[in-house]
Amino acid sequence: MQSDTRAPWHHFPVAILAALFYLAGAVDYLLTKLQFGPWLQNFTAEQVSFFTGFPFWLDLVWAVGVWGGLLGAWLLWKRNRYSVLVLLTAFLCLVFLTLWVTLFTRPTLVGVAGFLGLYVMAGTCALAFVVYLYARWERTEHYLA
Repeated sequence: MQSDTRAPWHHFPVAILAALFYLAGAVDYLLTKLQFGPWLQNFTAEQVSFFTGFPFWLDLVWAVGVWGGLLGAWLLWKRNRYSVLVLLTAFLCLVFLTLWVTLFTRPTLVGVAGFLGLYVMAGTCALAFVVYLYARWERTEHYLA
């Protein structure tokens, strides 16, 4: 079935909010990986060591979660149906990252950042899920081409 020629009134505001959400994650990732001093001053030495000490594969999961989400938000803006798959991948990567740093790293996320760190990560996963659900709904309603 062809996509509707008009986007619903809420499409572009949601796409902008999704892009800003994932842009914040991408900036956090980039500044952390570049070890940008003014950014890292916001964290304790233990937190900096924790987030800069991920193995390559976990850094890759983090990168796919945030940069993939940013790509998915852009595809959503463009009303591209592949945004659904990209946003699902980003969501799953963020969930995996959250579970891994909560359950399997030593120290754990809670040990380094307290429950606030866990709440931030859980909230990030929840928002990523909502963005994915929105894109999936738009595809189901044939708003995405």
